[in-house]
Parts: sequence; C-alpha cells; structure tokens
Amino acid sequence: MSDGYPRRKSVLNKPFKEVISEGFYLFCKSYKTLIIPLGLIFIVSLIIKNLLVADLIWQSIPLTQAFEVIIQKDPMTLTNDDLNVVLEFLTLNLTIGFFNNLTSSIFNIFTICLVSNYLFNKFSGSPSNFFPEVKNALNGRLLLVVLLLGVGIALGSFLLYIPSIIIYGYYIFYVFTYHSEEGIQPVKEAREVARGAFWKIIGIFIISNLVVFICDLIFQLFADPFLFQIYDSSWYNPSTRNYGSIIIYNLLYSLPEFLLTPLFICLLTSLFVYLKNKREQQTQYQSPYYQSSQGIEASKTEASKNLNSGLYCPFCGKYISHRIEFCPHCGEKLKF
Repeated sequence: MSDGYPRRKSVLNKPFKEVISEGFYLFCKSYKTLIIPLGLIFIVSLIIKNLLVADLIWQSIPLTQAFEVIIQKDPMTLTNDDLNVVLEFLTLNLTIGFFNNLTSSIFNIFTICLVSNYLFNKFSGSPSNFFPEVKNALNGRLLLVVLLLGVGIALGSFLLYIPSIIIYGYYIFYVFTYHSEEGIQPVKEAREVARGAFWKIIGIFIISNLVVFICDLIFQLFADPFLFQIYDSSWYNPSTRNYGSIIIYNLLYSLPEFLLTPLFICLLTSLFVYLKNKREQQTQYQSPYYQSSQGIEASKTEASKNLNSGLYCPFCGKYISHRIEFCPHCGEKLKF
C-alpha cells in the first residue's frame, strides 16, 4: 500500500481482508489526530456512567455477598427471603448493566459521528480538515443518529441482543450518510449501502472487539494484582463517596479500550468506502445507458422521424431541441 491514503478505485473484486488491512492502515495513520478528542469523550462517558450507577453499585455490594452464600445452598432449601435476595440482586445488576450499555452506546455513536466524515474524506483522498469536519458534524441530524443507533442498540442489547444486531447490521452506516446535504434520505441510503453486506458489517464489529478483548486480556494479566489491591468498596459509600478514586480506577481498568477507541470507526470507514464505491460501480453497469442493440436501433428510427421538431438521444434519452452531430449530454455521435 502506498504512503498516502487508499484512493477510490475499482473495488468490485476487492477481498474483505484487504478492506480490513486498509482499515488498520487508516487507524495507524489517523491515531495521533483521533486519540486525544476521542479519548476525552471516552473519559466524559466514563464519568457520567459512574455518576449514574454509583448508588446502585453501593446497594449491590451487600447483596453480592448474600448472593454468593445463597448459590452455595441446596436449591430445595431456599426460602422466600433467599429468592427475594436473588431477585433483587439480579434486578440491580441488570439495571447497572443497562445504564452502562446505554451511556457507552450513546457516546460511542456520538464519537463516531463526529469523525466519520473526516475519515471518509481522508480515506477517499479528498481534502479534509479535522476541526471544520467536527464542527459540521454537530448539526440537528446528529440527534436522530444517536436516537436510532445509540439508544436503539442499547435497548436492543437489553432484549437478548437480537434487535441491536439487526439495527447495527442494517443502519450503522447512518453515521456517514446523515452528513448528506443533497436531499437524499440518509436512513434509506445507509440501508442501501449495507444491503447484502450484513456479515461483513458484523465481521468489522467482531474484529475490532476481538482486538480490544485480546489487548485487555493481556493487560489484565499484569494489572489485576495491582488493581485488586487498590480497590476499596468504601469509595461508593454515600457518606464518604470518592468519585475521583472511582473514576481513576475504572479508567485504569478500561485502559486498553481507551487506547483503542479509534479502531472501530477506522475499520468501519474502510468498509463503508468499499461498499459505497462498489454500489456506485454496479449502478453504472446496470444503468439504462447500456441498452440492447435492438433498443438503440428502434430509438434511432424513432429519432429520425422528429428531425424538424427536435429529438431524443437514442443513447442517453435526453431531449435535443435541434439537429446536432454530437449529443450535448452524453457526447455520443448521432446518426441521421
């Protein structure tokens, strides 16, 4: 691959592994530009997440200890009080998980939207400046993207993940198409670009998360003993709550995710450009300009009858008001 960003080219036969390779290349080339703003947004989301669930976590601490005792008992000997504890424990943890997923999902989509057009133009070889593109991304349509993808995916994950997978696989490219200023329906365009590429889109999600998981696993092997020693559940006590320690601890625990924040959007950009180019090329090959020889001959015959009153080009179908050697619209030579 050249030193510059991959340019738009014939992509009909490009293998998926090359799309992934170009996504990683974009990640490396854009990392210095993206990591600071994306990292700051990640920290803001972490702060909000901890503000939302701090009280719930404090309530779950004694229930966790009681739950660990209950699961060691014989199921036949469980009392109503034990079952109530289990139910309360599960409800609290599901609520904590929901708020965590909702906050992460909203901020992830928001972050992706901010840099999507910048990365798209950069990848395509078009002029692109980071801060003007981020400013342009902050428009009224951004709220619709966050509602459909951010909130929709979070709610879907709470419902056994199937709805969130469908929303993600069908409409994730809305983070790019909502920038359109040409009257195109962005949701419909996102769906059209994604059509027939569901498993490639899912593959991007799996690959990016697999990289984060592997890096996190390696990190935890070395960091867990240290993190375990510094953790103190009293941080969540309402009377002595220490939000600073809570946030720093969670940031350290999420360090691999923090450092790899730009990876998903870079891989997604590579796939979007590939699918968009492929769709455009296929549309050209299937356009009405490529008519059968019989249709062209019939059009020529019809055109010859209308020389004095104007005619329609037999190649592109555009109306020509007077006799001329070449069509002013498509450039084809006209025969009379």
